[in-house]
Amino acid sequence: MNLNETAPEKKSLKTNLILFAAGASLVAISFLWGISDNIPSILLLLIGSCSMLFSTVRNFGSKKKLKPGLQLLYWSPRVIGIIFSAFIMLFSLDVFQESKGFWETALAFLMHNIPVFVMVIILIVTWRWEWFGGILFSLLGFIYIGMAWGRFPFGTCAIISGLLFLIGGLFLLNWKYRKIIKAVAED
Repeated sequence: MNLNETAPEKKSLKTNLILFAAGASLVAISFLWGISDNIPSILLLLIGSCSMLFSTVRNFGSKKKLKPGLQLLYWSPRVIGIIFSAFIMLFSLDVFQESKGFWETALAFLMHNIPVFVMVIILIVTWRWEWFGGILFSLLGFIYIGMAWGRFPFGTCAIISGLLFLIGGLFLLNWKYRKIIKAVAED
């Protein structure tokens, strides 16, 4: 066994872990600081999320020996979908502030998380069939616009539906270039 072959892999893994830990720390600090109408905290959340996304893409892409552009194309819709689902789940935590019983609170929490469950199921199916996720995430964007129009400010609708359209578009691109990604990964 040649030690020189494993040293760059260990160094790369260590760099990825440091990037991910730094990103997670920035996200945690932004939540502790408070995100509502707080520009520095929103920037910390954005930078931390991007750092976590970059380290994840870099780590998993290097295992498949993909070029950086193909790594980004393969992993970004999946990781953004996971982060977006976790972000949407944060809105359901307000049920714990209400003074209800355990079962009423548990039921309210489950009901608030129905959109998250739908997105997670779509992500699981989409992991294999990218075209399916491209269509469904885009459809979720249109459904959200239809349900939220007039109830929330335009910026809220644009951010939530825009991210859904972005995830859907990235999955469609992933499906379009799937043969190239598989061919490079098998070499």
